[in-house]
Amino acid sequence: MRDLKNKLTSGKNTKNIKSRKGKMFGYQVLGFGAGGGPGIAALHYLVIAGGGGGAATSNGSGGAGAGGFRTSFPSGTTIDVAPGDISITIGAGGAGHVGDPENSAAGVSGSNSVFSSITSAGGGGGGGLAGVNGGSGGGSGQGNATAGTGNTPPVSPPQGNNGAAGVPGERGAGGGGAGAAGNSQVGGNGSANSINGSSVTRAGGGGGGGRNVSPGQGAGGSGGGGAGGCAANGVVGGANLGGGGGGAGRNTGTGKNNTGGAGGSGLVIIRSAAPLSVSPGTNSVATSGGDNIATFTVSGTLTVN
Repeated sequence: MRDLKNKLTSGKNTKNIKSRKGKMFGYQVLGFGAGGGPGIAALHYLVIAGGGGGAATSNGSGGAGAGGFRTSFPSGTTIDVAPGDISITIGAGGAGHVGDPENSAAGVSGSNSVFSSITSAGGGGGGGLAGVNGGSGGGSGQGNATAGTGNTPPVSPPQGNNGAAGVPGERGAGGGGAGAAGNSQVGGNGSANSINGSSVTRAGGGGGGGRNVSPGQGAGGSGGGGAGGCAANGVVGGANLGGGGGGAGRNTGTGKNNTGGAGGSGLVIIRSAAPLSVSPGTNSVATSGGDNIATFTVSGTLTVN
């Protein structure tokens, strides 16, 4: 069974819902797989939240978790709607922590992205000590601190993975990605999806940062994860990829901490056989394989015609 949703509450929308029981709208949208019925459009989706921001402490700083990654494409349950407007929310990336003056606070978690009944949770901030829970969890700071838990809140299939924990020697741990958990200092890899007609990897976790030790920083996960900094700022997560920001490393030359990388903003892509339009104009509509593909890089409105 598909999830039948329509966000309109106007009288016109109510009429449309009733009308499809007795007459056609002029088209029947089948989408991928079984059709949703006369006048009902089957919408495949990819919803990615904003990635978390990396930490910045005097020792090892955790990389942030990627934004939650939820998709129906190619074989999951679509969202089925009558013609009308649907609001789309694109989550912002979380800010990286500013480490000077010195403290052990975590980076800021990313913001949620929303399409209809689907909410992807912002990535957890990288830990100055403990990593933060989120769509994917943030990596911990140096030592025995705990990692952030991914897939928070829990959904099925999971929207993300855990950060890593417990890297010794003044090094922070990597944040979780959509495709894999953080691994020691390295951010978890993202997940590939071809909803827009070509395979793209998104939602990688941020790498952990460290002082002047070897290796001093971890790589970011594939799909927009920002690398950690060795006595340097963390690298920002990929924009509209939901990548986690990298953890920063203390600058031993100045005795000051640096700044964790900010998380990357989220993304929503909708694919359907139905005619689609978008607003504002920053967003776009393309075609692939006979379907219409609406891509949202900023919050706006999807119109199903």
